[in-house]
Amino acid sequence: MSRPPRVVVIGHGMVAARFLDDLTRHAERTGAAFDITVLGEEPYEPYNRLMLSEVVAGRADLASLTLPAAPEDVTVHAGTAAVRLERERRVVIDAEGREHPYDLAVFATGAEAVMPPIPGLGAGGGQGVRAVRTIDECRELLAVCTPGRRMAVLGGGLLGVEIACGLRTRDVDVTLVHRGGHVMDRQLDAPSGQMAAAVLGDLGVDVRVTSGIVRVLREKEHLVGIELADGERLDIDGLVVNTGVKPRAEIARAAGVPVDIGILVDERLRALDDDSVAAIGDCAQTDAGCPGLIAPGWEQAGRLARELCENDQAATAPRSAPIPQPTPQATPEPRPEPEVSIVKLKAVGLDVVALGEPLPDPFAAHAQGLRVLTLSDVGDRRSATIAVDGERIVAGVVVGSPRVAADLMSAYERRTPLPLDPAHLLVKGASNPDAVPQAAGPTALPSTATVCRCNGVSKKEIVDAHVEGARCVEDVAAATRATTGCGSCTATVCGILEWMDEVNPAQEATMA
Repeated sequence: MSRPPRVVVIGHGMVAARFLDDLTRHAERTGAAFDITVLGEEPYEPYNRLMLSEVVAGRADLASLTLPAAPEDVTVHAGTAAVRLERERRVVIDAEGREHPYDLAVFATGAEAVMPPIPGLGAGGGQGVRAVRTIDECRELLAVCTPGRRMAVLGGGLLGVEIACGLRTRDVDVTLVHRGGHVMDRQLDAPSGQMAAAVLGDLGVDVRVTSGIVRVLREKEHLVGIELADGERLDIDGLVVNTGVKPRAEIARAAGVPVDIGILVDERLRALDDDSVAAIGDCAQTDAGCPGLIAPGWEQAGRLARELCENDQAATAPRSAPIPQPTPQATPEPRPEPEVSIVKLKAVGLDVVALGEPLPDPFAAHAQGLRVLTLSDVGDRRSATIAVDGERIVAGVVVGSPRVAADLMSAYERRTPLPLDPAHLLVKGASNPDAVPQAAGPTALPSTATVCRCNGVSKKEIVDAHVEGARCVEDVAAATRATTGCGSCTATVCGILEWMDEVNPAQEATMA
């Protein structure tokens, strides 16, 4: 008598939810069957944590972040964390002492916020200090975001800038402290970073770059202020820390699974010394490192689910056997590398788009055969810079000009040939915005253009979903998964749906 292989998923976040969904889809296609148990530390359904900054900004509510629940035949222990992995016995032990036998244990534990070693901060942050990584942390922050409160945000990366802008929408006095030379220094060149800081200043955010917090000041354990590197003291009521994350690999490390920064895995996402242990998402460390982005985590979830289901023996594994592995002669499926990299900031009042790798120094770029072109308008708080290699854009940053950004994104993503003078791309439509049709418009956007980059969804797929009856964002998300990642594509999806409603109106029922 055979039984389905037992899969225990440790973690119930965005990557785990995608793994369960992909495993179900592939199982339906291949006829494979699994006995799946999920251990989730948080007592909630999986949710889109990438949209928490939108909740802070008031552009989304917590209820809207919930992802689809696990299939009915999956056993989910919400609010019950895994605490130990016993590899010799092949069991996972949870916080209530229950044992969950496995043939494959899948770590999807994600990452946690790093609290820097600042005197007075405390290992867990302490009273008045929080990150914004979970629903509970977001709720706690919202509870104290009353007008006139004084908050500091430590870390001027993407999330730090989004949180600072979100707090300003709630009339909170915000100081953004960043040790780098300019905000978003991992994505922006210095002039673009200075322009972004100018916009933040206009929004009322007090930006402190090339600075840091050297001491958190408390009175009777209550947070009252911070001391900056130059000795200045700021009186504050709360501190939000966004100084990076680290993979959650404590359970794996304690079990003797090879761990560096994250859980070391091979090309099949298995632990280097144990085929019965896998890791996906932020906690997994491949040859490419720990990218910390949702798209690679989702790709890993789909790849692992596909391999499990396409193994013909997986659905009929004997009771005592682990999940069988491909033969040594089998060639592992290569991991697809993203062809383009586009970062869009989700911050109220500040539009920033970064294309490709960070922009090089113009003179260093010239020595490498690249051209760097820049247009800067401090008065209107906008700038655009692109690096050109031959006839295509290889990198770029646009601040404060979403229409120019839309055209540059289209040219960069589609690798279209550039005009003889690439500078025309930077001023296109600037003096007469009605002179040039915008690539971002649904009618001008090519059908092959990628709309949702987190999920790789094209305009054609959204149009096809509309034709099949998906006439709202929620239906499109269910059909294609568009908008379920960072959310920056939501406006474009809405535009496509509005356009399709005009060209493909719903058929009204008629009386016979």
